[in-house]
Formats: sequence, C-alpha cells, structure tokens
Amino acid sequence: MSENSVSLARFVNLHFVDEKYHEQHSQLLHKHEDVLELFYVMKGEGQYFVGGKGYIVQAGNLVICNAGVMHGEEPFQKHNMESYCCVLQGVSRPGLPPNVISKPSWNPVLYFAEDRAEVEHILIALFGLFSHQAANKAACELLANAMLEIVAEKLRRRQQANAVTEKNNEEFIQSIMQYLDEHYMEPIQLQSLGERFHISQFYLSHIFKAETGLSPMKYVMHRKIGQSQNLLMNTDMPVGTISETLGFSDNCHFSTTFKKYVGLTPTQYRQHFRTP
Repeated sequence: MSENSVSLARFVNLHFVDEKYHEQHSQLLHKHEDVLELFYVMKGEGQYFVGGKGYIVQAGNLVICNAGVMHGEEPFQKHNMESYCCVLQGVSRPGLPPNVISKPSWNPVLYFAEDRAEVEHILIALFGLFSHQAANKAACELLANAMLEIVAEKLRRRQQANAVTEKNNEEFIQSIMQYLDEHYMEPIQLQSLGERFHISQFYLSHIFKAETGLSPMKYVMHRKIGQSQNLLMNTDMPVGTISETLGFSDNCHFSTTFKKYVGLTPTQYRQHFRTP
C-alpha cells in the first residue's frame, strides 16, 4: 500500500439531519474511538468544532472527524445546515492510526466547489439504498468507499499543493537571505525590503521568521555582529572604523549593541582574543 492510499473500509452508517433538526438540536462535542466520520454540509452554514478548534462550514464543505478526535457543534450557535454524516470502520492509511486519514496538524475541512456534484450524488444514492441496507449491502459498501476515495484524493491534491507552496516559500526565503547577506552593511528597512520583493512587509517578516527563527532585521543584526567579531579578531581595524563600515550610527550604539549580543564590549572582545 502506498503512503497516500486508503484501504477498503466497512460502511457502518449514514446519518441525515435536515435544517429544522439542526436548528433546534446541536450535536454536542463527542468522539468515537473506532470509526471515521465524514460530515458533509449539503445546504446552509454553521460552526463545527474539531480537535478543539472551531471552523465555519457551509454548503460544499466536508469535515473529517478522525477516530479519537473530539468533534461537534457549538451548543448555543444557530445553525441552518442540512447535512450527511458517513460512518466508516476499518479505514487504514500507512503511517496513521486505524480509522484516521489525516494528521492532527492538517485542516480537517475540505472544500468542494465545481467537484461537489460527485460527492452529493454518492451521498444521496447511499441514503436511498441505506433504508434497505440488507438488500443493498454490497452497493452501500461500494458507494461509501467511493466517497472515501474521493476524500483521500482531495487530501492528496491538497498535500501536493501545500508541498509546492512550502518549496516556493523556501526558495523565496533563500533569495531574501542572499540579498541580506550581500547588503547587511547598508541601511535596510523592513518596508523597503517588502517593496523590493513585492510582498507585504508583515507577511515577509512572518514567513522569514517561521523559516529561520529570526525576523529579517534580527538576521541583519546577527550578520553585523558576526562580521564585527571577525574583524575584531583577525584585523587591526579601529573599532570606530568597524562601526562605520557595518552601518552603525555611532561608536556608542555599536558598543552597546555588541555587548548586548556577545556579553563583552568590542574592545574587551578584541583584548580577550589578542591576549597571549
């Protein structure tokens, strides 16, 4: 079985809840240890909680409720949803526990738009057959597994899209780092950095810190201090000249900043490494 494949599962149940029932009765938080639930919103909208987080859901949204994960509706929130909930057992995906098809960090909501028809046709047909399940057991199993495969394929495509986005972000961050490495001695402001890379300065700072652990300006300061350490250790360049070369406003600012990061003043640092 490949990493992204899903085994054939056993169809357990299909719950249909109309708008009137949803409006009057919320399905409160609960969990199942041995089944997977696929909650699909056919009409309307509402709020659904999965794993401690609330999600606004509407027609065309499918919520994955893995085994062992708390899920349900907000008790005092007004809903006008019409929904189906397909219950499956014996679901197996490599690297995940039984009856679990997505990782806890993934968004449990799938968004169907132009591909809604396939999902809804299956659910309507399954609901029609389920009322005579004994006579249509094989057909119900096939339809439920078709539904599961559509969901698995949707997850695969989203993972692929996310991987491309992550790769693009990584390349983008590398290009920013290269620019900062080449220009860190010059005056650099976050706003001008955003303008140069055609991106919001706040979003640039967010993704840069997520990738490197440092904000762009903190990265620049690390480069300045690192280069000043190198010059203090390996050259006779005066401290004032080093300060000016690295773009500090004055010697006092340089000395204060250097001590903040290194624990010694520039002069003390040089003496430490020059002492026989």
